[in-house]
Amino acid sequence: MRPDRSGAPDRTPRPERTPYSREATGLLDQIAERALDDDYYVVRPGRYSRSRGLNTAATALVLTLFTLMVTITAVQYYQDRPSRSETRDALLADIEQGQDLQDDLQLQVTALETEVASLQGDLEKTPAEIADEIAAGATPVRGDGLRITIDPADGSAVGDGELRAMVNELWIGGAEAIAVNGQRWGALTSLRAAGGAITINFSSIGAPYVFSVIGDRDAIRERLETSGEDGYWKRRQNQDELTYAVVDADDQVLPAAPGHRTTITRATPAPTEEGTS
Repeated sequence: MRPDRSGAPDRTPRPERTPYSREATGLLDQIAERALDDDYYVVRPGRYSRSRGLNTAATALVLTLFTLMVTITAVQYYQDRPSRSETRDALLADIEQGQDLQDDLQLQVTALETEVASLQGDLEKTPAEIADEIAAGATPVRGDGLRITIDPADGSAVGDGELRAMVNELWIGGAEAIAVNGQRWGALTSLRAAGGAITINFSSIGAPYVFSVIGDRDAIRERLETSGEDGYWKRRQNQDELTYAVVDADDQVLPAAPGHRTTITRATPAPTEEGTS
């Protein structure tokens, strides 16, 4: 009983609860108190905790792998830098070598073009014109002949007149081309002494004096002997004034004389006046 407002106990009778009401109330309380199975409280927290742990571990593993990959890439890059530099140097060297090869090939092409042009020009010339150019020293020549060497001894000398006499006898003997110390004898070539030196084609030459001659060997030798030229040099050799030698020479190549020493002019028919016979 509860007291009323005056403080006296409330004696109003209350209806009694039936067994059915008590059972319903107890069932509702039980449902409210135990809405979830007891196993849920045992199992669920553990699974949730494990899931969070796995997620954290996976994230850490991914970050670790990413960091490792970045580190490896950086290390590999810095290790490859020397090799890249070497590769670059090798490529530059190959380029320079290729450029040098190209320059060499260009020089060869130019030389071949010049040779072809010369050959084409020769085809257009008559045999007489070719013979004139050879005699004048205007074109290089190749052939067999003689090599004559005159080498003065110490204290002895050879004059320009003596050398000119040798050249004259070689021409008379049938020489087709002559060079003295590599200087081709042309139509306007002169050999003379100047300031204590001997010059040919305005180029100084010195002992030993070597005559490269292309022509009939036997005919040239015979001329040197019959003219007394060969005997003159042999006498000086016997007096120990010089060394004199005449030997056969095969496949000699003689250059052309300088252009200003090979001027060739040819006679052409003069025009005739009308009405003359």
